[in-house]
Amino acid sequence: MQPESYNSEQARLEALRRYQILDTQPEPAYDNLARLAAFICGTSIALVNFIDENRQWFKAKLGIDVPEMPRNVGLSYLCLERKEIVVIQDTLENAEYAANPVVTGYPYVRFYAGVPLISPDGQILGTLCAIDPSPRELNQQQLEALQALGEQVISQLELRRNLAQRQQTEEFLRESEQRLKLALQSAKLGSWQLEIKTMELSTSNQCNLNFGREPEADFTYSTLLECIHPDDRSYMQESVRQAIEDHSDYEAEYRCIWPNNSIHWILARGKVIYDADNQPIRMIGVTSDVTERKQVEEELKRQNLRSQLFAEITLKIRESLQLEEILETTVKEVQQLLQADRVLIFRLWPDGSGTVVQEAVLPGWPVVLGQDILDPCFQQNYIEKYRQGRISAILDIEKADIQDCHKEFLRQFGVKANLVVPILIRDGIWGLLIAHQCAHQRHWNQFETQLLLQLANQIGIALSQAQLLEQQTRNVQELARSNSELEQFAYVASHDLQEPLRMVTSYLQLLERKYSNQLDETADQFINYAVDGARRMQNLINDLLNYSRVSTRGQPFVQVDCTEILAQAIANLKLAIEDSGAEITYNPLPVITGDPIQLTQVLQNLIGNAIKFRRELPPRIHISAVATQAGEQGRENLSSAPSPQPPATFPLSTPQYWLFSVSDNGIGLESQYAERIFVIFQRLHGRSKYPGTGIGLAICKKIIERHGGRIWVESEPGEGSNFYFTIPDQADQQS
Repeated sequence: MQPESYNSEQARLEALRRYQILDTQPEPAYDNLARLAAFICGTSIALVNFIDENRQWFKAKLGIDVPEMPRNVGLSYLCLERKEIVVIQDTLENAEYAANPVVTGYPYVRFYAGVPLISPDGQILGTLCAIDPSPRELNQQQLEALQALGEQVISQLELRRNLAQRQQTEEFLRESEQRLKLALQSAKLGSWQLEIKTMELSTSNQCNLNFGREPEADFTYSTLLECIHPDDRSYMQESVRQAIEDHSDYEAEYRCIWPNNSIHWILARGKVIYDADNQPIRMIGVTSDVTERKQVEEELKRQNLRSQLFAEITLKIRESLQLEEILETTVKEVQQLLQADRVLIFRLWPDGSGTVVQEAVLPGWPVVLGQDILDPCFQQNYIEKYRQGRISAILDIEKADIQDCHKEFLRQFGVKANLVVPILIRDGIWGLLIAHQCAHQRHWNQFETQLLLQLANQIGIALSQAQLLEQQTRNVQELARSNSELEQFAYVASHDLQEPLRMVTSYLQLLERKYSNQLDETADQFINYAVDGARRMQNLINDLLNYSRVSTRGQPFVQVDCTEILAQAIANLKLAIEDSGAEITYNPLPVITGDPIQLTQVLQNLIGNAIKFRRELPPRIHISAVATQAGEQGRENLSSAPSPQPPATFPLSTPQYWLFSVSDNGIGLESQYAERIFVIFQRLHGRSKYPGTGIGLAICKKIIERHGGRIWVESEPGEGSNFYFTIPDQADQQS
């Protein structure tokens, strides 16, 4: 292993072990994420997998019995190498994956989707995997949801580590409680005693302080109830009653209101003392102020909730490629998330002015939606900084270090504090995402700032995608219009050439008949050249007309009996078949949906080519068709010989495709020309040896593509050719 790679792996392993997650007991949070991943992807197996030095250990597993696997087994190494989401629709389509032990053996993986679990410092800790023994595909929404779940795994790890640190502190306190007397274990622990019959309460000085009272003040049970938050009072009394009734320890966490109206959290613990008759006589216990811990826990919950909301907002933004919908969703969701008085999106124009294109504002504050704004002060001093990625967080505009002209500009909209981040697309600035606080000043914390910046980045990505889609749509429409015009032009041009060409041909033929043998040999030869050239030109124009008519003059699709159209094609080629001594055989052919005239033309062209490009042997041509589920599957079922006893009917079940074959024993061709022969005007032989215009196979290709299929050839020189084409079997297919 190279030193750089070794150091990188050591850093990754150190990052993993800092979380102290390996070999821990199952936890519902991770199990639920695994179940959700399996549900989203529709798989039977899902894993939250952490990659140790020599093993893969499963923190959560669904649909699999083993708790871990060797590191060199499975497909998670792909996420580690690529550092991105990996989706393998079918492992058997890749020789490397097909040989993997989890593919050849338990759990027989055919489908794999893995999301790398990347820590905040960029280390890949493992993968979130969705696995199935059957092939399958994922759409974009499923991929984005799977990635969001991977981020939630990391969020759970971070939350778990923070809580573990807090639990270590609490464990230390519990150990101290065992070493010291209950009332003296900490300067912030207060002791109390309650006589149950008289409800007389005795408290220590620290207990009084915990409730915001003077150390020596009288503190009765009634006073205690008055201090407890009204919403928590019944809960505390019920906890006392339950402890007495169940002979259990008493423990309750509740809010108390100090005389200065500040809210504090109290943790109360105690025991019930019983007399000889097992009747409760008193309770003893301690209280502690756990406000700081509760604040930390609440902040962790808020951050976790905000992370989930960010994932949901991002998903909503990315689900739509409509510009207006993206922006409208953004301002509404951000306004609710930040609880800001106003959130708006300001679109910047090249001249430095801008327009408020979307706004979410609480009632009572000025509405600025649709306003065109040109602030010279902003234009000259701020816009370039935003173009460079500047973030502005002002908690009080009156005290902020900004120019007076900009303060006045913000005052007219009632702004007291604002948060501004740029929306950048393709190295340029598109606009600004702005949050306003109008009722009062506001401190914007780092989490809110980073959240808004991340959302602005997501908007920039979505806007770029929307613009690309819009441009692509315009290009497709323009291409369709251009193709239509070209087809029409080809038809009109070819049609208009017919009449003057017929006149030229007629007069040349008159010259040939009238002056034959009256001029010298050179003149007769020139006339023959001219007649032949005019005839070839007429054939070329006719073929061009046929080529242009495939799309523009095709017939509606109907039920077509392929046996009947084959008989028509053979009848049209009767003279060529008799002259060449060709033998044509075929298996039973199906009834399909298509254009009967064009399909007859395909068969006629392919059979005609087989006759034209023959060897010295009489042509042997065979036509077959089989039902298949994919365009190129089932060729092995196509027999090159006629069926001795053809079945009366085809299977009743409807296949996805019909795969046709026209095989011959002709001259064949080299594989390098297999694509070229379907290109218009492309010929492999000179006209003197094999006549034709080089359009026939191009027409066949265009007809088959109009029917939703494809055509190709497999051949070897001197070994004949097999022409294949597919036709989808769709009863409701339209032209």
